[in-house]
Amino acid sequence: MENSKKITTETVFVNASKQVVWDILFHRFGETYLYNPNIEGSHKTNGRQGEIGCERECSIDKKTNIKERIVKAEEFKSVTIDIIGGNMPMVKEMQVIMNIESVSANQTKVSITAFYTTKPSFMAGLVKGMFKKMLFGVLIGLKYYLETGKPVTKKSFKPISAKYKMLHGNQAFAA
Repeated sequence: MENSKKITTETVFVNASKQVVWDILFHRFGETYLYNPNIEGSHKTNGRQGEIGCERECSIDKKTNIKERIVKAEEFKSVTIDIIGGNMPMVKEMQVIMNIESVSANQTKVSITAFYTTKPSFMAGLVKGMFKKMLFGVLIGLKYYLETGKPVTKKSFKPISAKYKMLHGNQAFAA
């Protein structure tokens, strides 16, 4: 994205194989509601799951939604997602890249980086902290969901986040 701002990349270690992580990020693209605490729901809207061009819609709340499309994927390595529509305030353009890297057979490093432009442009500095917090929440939610099998919601996220802060190193959430 030309003339875009970059949010510092956020990273977590998930105690699951890169194949399991890849499955939820790519093959189950429409199911982000299972681990994203920033949304109330999501569903696939166009294309086939696990293919470039697949689209989903995420409901942030009753009035706000975003539409996303997979625009690039490197199997078991990264998936690039463009925000292609919706009515999220102050967001003109946004692209998210999720990278996965195997640490061991059952541990994967997951990183998320976002590039964005705001409208009006001077809002970029104001939304940077909010976006960083939201993106890190997605990673904590992903870790929790893959390690426990329990979905993450806006309501359940606060205690999950507190538990995450108590984990040491690459420790897993208890199932």
